[in-house]
Amino acid sequence: MIGLEDVTFSYPAGGTILEGINLMVVKGEYLGVMGDNGSGKSTLARLMTGLLLPEHGTIRVNEMSTHDKSRLLEIRRSAGMVFQNPDAQAIGETVEEDLVFGLENLGLPVPEIDTRIEKYLGLFGIRDLRYRNIRTLSGGQKQLVNLAAVMVMEPECIILDEPVSMVDARHRKIILEHIARLNHEGTTIVHITHDPEELTRCHRLIVLSRSGIIKQGTTHEVFNQLLDEEIMDVPVSFAISRALGLSPVLTTEDLLEELCRLRSGT
Repeated sequence: MIGLEDVTFSYPAGGTILEGINLMVVKGEYLGVMGDNGSGKSTLARLMTGLLLPEHGTIRVNEMSTHDKSRLLEIRRSAGMVFQNPDAQAIGETVEEDLVFGLENLGLPVPEIDTRIEKYLGLFGIRDLRYRNIRTLSGGQKQLVNLAAVMVMEPECIILDEPVSMVDARHRKIILEHIARLNHEGTTIVHITHDPEELTRCHRLIVLSRSGIIKQGTTHEVFNQLLDEEIMDVPVSFAISRALGLSPVLTTEDLLEELCRLRSGT
């Protein structure tokens, strides 16, 4: 799906951000990317979608190089991106205009555009917002619109850069559930965040630092390593279950279920 080979990138005034990155995002997987501030997480997201180009190395999306300017539109159709700031992606004045913009660029007929808008506004439970001015929406509502605006293009992959860091707790839960459902239905997900609690549904994790990828493996493997080495936070439920000598679990629901099972002796 997305392959990075020996990728290095630096900003003119900021020095090298990423160096020697080798990574393959497999079609259909849910990949989590963790790292402290300044580790290059957002830069990696922009490199994957061709918004930035590497100094060295190659990035391919469905075998298309991001260096090939003639393929950038096709690359961004294959891999859509949701930014951290809910205000950063708005193009139209209304929700409908925001979704129509990308579809018109695809050259779709009006009936197909209307069908897709209805489908994806319904998917995210925001049909009632269709004619609302985007500026009147809450941060959580805007981020749901951003997800719909990306999914309406029907990309194979969505790259999410801190997608819930600027929304309230209710919308955080809703958005994370939608992301997990999209992956369950076949969309490849790359979820970038500093918060391990967001990554409990991931299949695989990588941890970035300025020296490159310092950890990678299954979600359980990486969280075990981080907990052993005490170099980064892990989900609270994971830490508690391990401290109690239980099989490590990732979510509060799983922890409560395990504790109830032990209490009942089953």
